[in-house]
Amino acid sequence: MNENQRKELIRQTFNTVAPGYDRAALRFFPESAAHLVSRLQLAGDEHVLDVATGTGAVAMNLAHCLPRGRVTGIDMSDGMLRQAAGKAEGRGLGNVAFQVMDMTDLSFPPEHFHCATAAFALFFVEDMAACLRGIVERLKPGGQVLVSGFAEGSFSPNVDLFLARIQSYGVEPPPLSWKRLSNEALNHALLAAAGLKDIQVTRRDLSYPLADAEGWWEVLWHAGFRSLLGQLSATDLERFRTEHLAEITALDQGGGVPLRIEVLYAHGRKPG
Repeated sequence: MNENQRKELIRQTFNTVAPGYDRAALRFFPESAAHLVSRLQLAGDEHVLDVATGTGAVAMNLAHCLPRGRVTGIDMSDGMLRQAAGKAEGRGLGNVAFQVMDMTDLSFPPEHFHCATAAFALFFVEDMAACLRGIVERLKPGGQVLVSGFAEGSFSPNVDLFLARIQSYGVEPPPLSWKRLSNEALNHALLAAAGLKDIQVTRRDLSYPLADAEGWWEVLWHAGFRSLLGQLSATDLERFRTEHLAEITALDQGGGVPLRIEVLYAHGRKPG
């Protein structure tokens, strides 16, 4: 699979899952977005770029913090952007706009934004440093960047059981892309390679119990894992679901099915 084919697979996957992306089982996305925005030092009049905005979790939080500013959210998935735009309209947010754009091929002029955010995004790109340098180029001197990603151990042991089970069905999963930025050192090195300074990397535990194994299935079915499940026939999918949810149910020791989520936040500034 070449890079263009890989991007198209990602786009199609997120178009498919977009309608269910904001389900309660995946609430780590809005919870992480709120914390991410709280880590930015915003005066309220900035123009902020939200890269791979998805259904707009970060963009919505930013918009509320920018009474005199605005947010531009970009994503390859037009399906995700339709969800984001509908949410913004429903909340009466007039200072946020969304457009389809590949984060590795930005059409904005240099020094156009005061700040950029990229939540759970950069690890999808083959050359993360080049992508981040392109983002930094669009920032004014002194502009902020804040990147988030999952820390090592997130989704375990649930995801380990899932990957082992789906391999037994002849589906060979690729390496988990988010592990490319799964510790503090990797994040620090990436921001440094993009020329940022005053780099700080922190982590936050956002773990919570799911009511039952069906909640874990929602995480699988309405996020990036859907592309692997889509390789199963209808018959195999139903059998896989029954078998996998049985082993996930066994993780419930009386307080629900644990969902381990730790998020890393990497912040830096453009010199100048």
